[in-house]
Amino acid sequence: MIDSISLPSKLSNDIEATSDFLEVSANSKIISMGQQMTFIPFVKKGCVRVFIENNDIDKEQLLYYVNEGQTCLMSMIASFGDKKSKVSAITETDCEIITVSNSKVREWQKEYTEWNDLIIDLFVMHYQELLETIDALSFKKIEERLYDYLHKLTNEAGMVDVKKTHLDISRDLSTSREVITRALKKLQLEGKITKCSSNLFQIKH
Repeated sequence: MIDSISLPSKLSNDIEATSDFLEVSANSKIISMGQQMTFIPFVKKGCVRVFIENNDIDKEQLLYYVNEGQTCLMSMIASFGDKKSKVSAITETDCEIITVSNSKVREWQKEYTEWNDLIIDLFVMHYQELLETIDALSFKKIEERLYDYLHKLTNEAGMVDVKKTHLDISRDLSTSREVITRALKKLQLEGKITKCSSNLFQIKH
């Protein structure tokens, strides 16, 4: 369902009956900056990248990823006020998306404490991620930001399977491809990461 917490069966049935379930292929834009938000999107399966963009200078800044069982903080804020989105969102993988209308969100807020708990937990999580993004942009060097970026992608064995190009990573970190290439080499020289294959890295703690 939407999240791992236990939702009342009546609410679960209401979600199934009143929400739209969409299958979206990878690299599809599901929210555009300036779009009127009439719904909240939940990721049932897959991963979505949320970012701000400046078309005048053709640059983007990654804000956070939305994974299975989660929704987008900025979409929630826009939907609650029937406002336009301040961010864009693109599917990183093939996704299953549940869209919940604003009217249902308000209805369930009044009827279910469990729904409010879910929304608040997701709000706090993404708010913390936004603070981390602001901190990184304000105070951290690109090598630190890149290390943190890779660290978030590690599995239990400390391995990172990087399926993105240097250009993709530079887009996420709002810098140039050349800067990312140099930063990766510096992290390797410092022994903070070890390159195991063309796409596979090991993180040193």
